[in-house]
Amino acid sequence: MEKDDVQLIHDILAGDHTAFTTLVEKYQKSVHALAWQKIGDFHHAQEITQDTFLQAYQNLSTLRNPNVFAGWLYVIANRLCLDVLLFINAL
Repeated sequence: MEKDDVQLIHDILAGDHTAFTTLVEKYQKSVHALAWQKIGDFHHAQEITQDTFLQAYQNLSTLRNPNVFAGWLYVIANRLCLDVLLFINAL
C-alpha cells in the first residue's frame, strides 16, 4: 500500500531518509513544470527543482501541518522562481 504524504513526512522526521525519495519522485515533475512555466528555461527550472527539494528537506521539521505539504512545496518553488527572475532582470 502506498503511503500518503503525511506518513512519509512522519517517516522522514523519524529518520527514514529514503522516504524523502518517494516524495521527490511524486512531485518532481510538477515542481519542474511550475518552474519551467514561470522561468521559461528548462535548465534553470531543473536547478530550481533541485533547490526546492533541498530547502524542503532542510526545513521539513518546520512544517506544522503535513497535510499541506504539496502547497508548501509549491510556495518554496515559486519563491525560488521569483528570486531567479529578480536576478535575471537585474543583469
